Amino acid sequence: MPRTAPSPLPQHCKKSILKTQFVIYAGRMDNNYTLQTVERALSFLEYVATAPVPPNIRDVSKALELNITTSYHLLRTLVARDYIKRDEDGRLELGDGVAILAQNYRRHESVEQLLAPVVQQLAASTLETSFLSLREAQNVVLKVLVEGSQRLRVAGLYVGLSGHEYRRAAGKAVLAYLGDADRKAMLDESLATTPVRLRKAILKTLEKELPLTASRGWSADDGQTEEGIISIGAPVFGATGSVVGAVGIVTPIFRMDKSPEAFREAVLAAAAEASRRLKNVGVRAD
Repeated sequence: MPRTAPSPLPQHCKKSILKTQFVIYAGRMDNNYTLQTVERALSFLEYVATAPVPPNIRDVSKALELNITTSYHLLRTLVARDYIKRDEDGRLELGDGVAILAQNYRRHESVEQLLAPVVQQLAASTLETSFLSLREAQNVVLKVLVEGSQRLRVAGLYVGLSGHEYRRAAGKAVLAYLGDADRKAMLDESLATTPVRLRKAILKTLEKELPLTASRGWSADDGQTEEGIISIGAPVFGATGSVVGAVGIVTPIFRMDKSPEAFREAVLAAAAEASRRLKNVGVRAD
C-alpha cells in the first residue's frame, strides 16, 4: 500500500505538546539544564562589555574558543536585536538594547538607593552633613542622611524627619516648584497648628521667598529652625519633570559665611545629578 503523509496535528494538540515541553524544560532547570547557544550568546555579550578595548569578531572567537562560523552566527543575532553594534572597522561595542535592559533593571531600585551615592558625594565634597528629602503626600520627609566629617557637626537630624515644610530648606525647595493647589495643600498641613496671626505672617513672607527660590534654584533655612544653623536645599525632579524632593547640606552659619558660593554650587550640582539619574532610568518618583 502506498504510504500517506501524516495528518497535521489539530491546534489543541500542538498547544498540549508545547505545554508539555515547557514543563519538561522547567523541570530540567532544577537540574542546571541550560541551552548552549544562549550561554554562548551571553558569553559573547559579556566579553564585548568587559573588553578593555572594542574587540573584533576574531578576538571574541579566540577568547571564547568558538569557531569563527559560530561566532558570526552569534554576532548577527546580537546585532539584529541591537545588543551589539559593529563599526566600520569591525570593532564591536554594546548596542542600545543593553541600555534598555539596564534602564529597566534600575527601575526596581528605590529612589533612596538610587540617590544615596549623590548624597554621599555631596557630604564628601563639602565635609558637611548632607541629606535627601522626598515628597510624600503633604510632607517632605528626610530619607537619606550622611553626616559630615567636621569635628563640629549639626545634631538632631534623623531619617523620617518631616513637618515645618514652610521653614525647612528641603520643604521650601519643594514648595517653590509645586502648583498652586499642591502648594496650598502642603502649607495647610504644615501650618495646621500655627496660630492664625503667625500663619498669615508666614504666608506673606513665603509669597516673596518662594518665587525667589524658584528663580535662583535653591532655598535656605537661615536660622529659622535652629539659631546659628543654616541649611541649603535644591530641588530634585523626577522623570516627568515634577519636583519630588530636595538635596542639601546643614552647617553652622560661621562655616557657611566662609564660602557660601561654593556650598551653593555643590548643592545645585548634587540636585542636578540626582535629577539626571531619575530621568535617565525613568523612575517616576512623582
